[in-house]
Amino acid sequence: MSIHINWDSKYLLGIEQIDDQHRYFANLINRLSDEMNQSDDENYKVGLFAELAAYAKFHFISEENFMLKARYPELQAHRRHHLQLIDALSSKLGLVQVEGTQKRIDDMLSFLRDWFLTHTAGEDRRFAEYEDKVRHWQDVSGG
Repeated sequence: MSIHINWDSKYLLGIEQIDDQHRYFANLINRLSDEMNQSDDENYKVGLFAELAAYAKFHFISEENFMLKARYPELQAHRRHHLQLIDALSSKLGLVQVEGTQKRIDDMLSFLRDWFLTHTAGEDRRFAEYEDKVRHWQDVSGG
């Protein structure tokens, strides 16, 4: 089963570094999906999941730093969403490593795709709208 994210401009937030990271994240999920179906090397598959988990942690720290700088009032709730993903990802990766079934792999890939699309369009969009208002207010007020 191939699970892909078709990148679309609707995922753009207008914050260049975050948009670039989201695009890379989507491409990484797509690559993972492709490789899970093409490779029989279990160590390689586990390595790809580890790469995705490491990138997710990097991206979340980066995104949260943007939120800190903007004094985003919903930062703590947003951080909890990130921690929940990391926990779920670790749990699902454990199941993939223990069972190694295609169903577990497909479940994990579907989870990643759905989480990425929902989180980007929802939680991250709210931050982008807040950040845009702050930037506009600073432009208007001269601050």
